[in-house]
Amino acid sequence: MKELKAFYTLVKRELRMFFKNDVLIAVFFGAPIFFGLLVGYTYQQASVKDLSIAVIDHDNSPLSHKIIDALDENFYLSVNQVSSKEEDIKDDLPSFEAIVRIPDGFEGDINYKRHPHIQVEVNGANMITGNYANIGIRTVLGTLNAGIEILGLHKTGIPLETAKQQWEAFSIDDTRYFNATSNYLTFIWPGIIGAVMQQVFLLAMALTFSKEHEENTFGEISAITKNPLTVFFSKAIPYWLIGIALWIGLQLTLFPLFKLPMPSNYGVLLILTSVFILSLTCLGILVSWLLPSQLKATEVLMVISTPSFILSGFTWPLEAMPEWIQHISSVIPLTHFLHALRKVLHFNADMQSVLPDIQNMLIITLFSAIVMLILLFKKLKKKVEIN
Repeated sequence: MKELKAFYTLVKRELRMFFKNDVLIAVFFGAPIFFGLLVGYTYQQASVKDLSIAVIDHDNSPLSHKIIDALDENFYLSVNQVSSKEEDIKDDLPSFEAIVRIPDGFEGDINYKRHPHIQVEVNGANMITGNYANIGIRTVLGTLNAGIEILGLHKTGIPLETAKQQWEAFSIDDTRYFNATSNYLTFIWPGIIGAVMQQVFLLAMALTFSKEHEENTFGEISAITKNPLTVFFSKAIPYWLIGIALWIGLQLTLFPLFKLPMPSNYGVLLILTSVFILSLTCLGILVSWLLPSQLKATEVLMVISTPSFILSGFTWPLEAMPEWIQHISSVIPLTHFLHALRKVLHFNADMQSVLPDIQNMLIITLFSAIVMLILLFKKLKKKVEIN
């Protein structure tokens, strides 16, 4: 009963310190909401379209005009400049996602079966837009190529249906599963919010014990209780519960706002998120204790969290990274959270599927908590001996 009263007193003290820090409150609550809205509205279109391309038409024939019209009608593409001269697009080259070059005598070469080449040059500065532009161009040219070949066979006297069968040995039905519409917002939004939550949480936790050290107020804690478990839980539980409530609020408001698919196994997502925030809480508290300066603790935790999104394997597969980088990423909670989050949001995974990731986050949690409790025990014992 005594420890419960001490726990209650310390929790009230911690919450009072938290809500007195206006900057921390603004960052803690404002950053996830701001970035959630910013990313959502940025990628609200969900897929890229009307990508600017240029066509250098050296042939200037009815067939080349047909190709240009077909390119402009493609969902991904917008033909913003057509010219017969290279010099006309030279100055605007960076503004185009791709350049299509139709050679001189193209239609004549087609008619005489000389197999001319259309050159496609893709702007690789932005891989996403470049890839979409390439997909659109390849789709258009592939369709026209098949149509020209079928028409040529038909002109030789082969019935149209027979010509289609001779050209097309088999059919390809292209479809997608899991994010079938290639919605970029569905892909990127959860990952960005997870990274923001980690950054904000570690920032908040950096100030828990480092602030006590800087202001020399740890004596106030030891005067209330000498139990390291009570001290630890009074520091961790308030932030953990606030973090869970913040995440639930983001899901219930921003997911419907941007029409993001809600997982069918919402309970699994809630457990996953709770463990993730718990691992961040314990890791942040440990660093805050080890570095008695608020500035140093913040700097170290920002160094940990800033590259974590890149190292998480969310946008670039871990298997393609050097093994030593994979080892570094394995000790960052965000890596395991985003790996499991993708399963839950896209694959409707059950608890069994995400259990390995939850176990990895619990290992980080337990290690941080055990080390922290040992350090707290030594500090409180020292205070008792001094008194």
